[in-house]
Amino acid sequence: MPQNNPHIIGVTGITGSGTSTVAKILSTHGGYVIEADKLAHDLMKKDAPAYHEIIKIFGSDVLGDKNEIDRRILGERVFGDKAQMTKLENIIHPLVISKVKEIIAEAPAVARFVVIDAPLLIESGLYKICHSIWLITATDELRLSRISSRDGLTLQDVTRRINSRHGDRALLSYANVIIENDGDLASLQEKVRDWCRKELCRQ
Repeated sequence: MPQNNPHIIGVTGITGSGTSTVAKILSTHGGYVIEADKLAHDLMKKDAPAYHEIIKIFGSDVLGDKNEIDRRILGERVFGDKAQMTKLENIIHPLVISKVKEIIAEAPAVARFVVIDAPLLIESGLYKICHSIWLITATDELRLSRISSRDGLTLQDVTRRINSRHGDRALLSYANVIIENDGDLASLQEKVRDWCRKELCRQ
């Protein structure tokens, strides 16, 4: 596989579905994982490319300790408000796409393939550079439980986050692979392993 032209798998799903877990499993099969959310967070750090633009649009009241952007405060502003969310995405998405392409171009030659872990893979347009799109699904009950445990949010806040996204139905038409993450970790690992083998065999 040429270093600058790897096979790219995009992993996406509604928050709480388990996209990051699937990406980690894929890494054990030789995948080089790019975490889009982490890139977005890094781009919002003090004096990073998105920092001043976010303050310009949303105001200095989104700042917390040490004048860093407080993502919790920012989240309260945008979740449930489509217009505000669009403003934030218009700042972040182009920067994330540019950074992802840069990282892919520098991906280690030993990597069998590249994995883009991106909950907003479709909405951001990142799916356009992927060879395959994996949609990870779960029941709303499981998503609520996972997010509450992971982020320590109230049920109301978790519901707002889930409702801020299009549901699985809106993402299905983009997906080449659909994995239901409704069991234990061993079951998920088996599903990912089987699909990983099929995916690589298609190359």
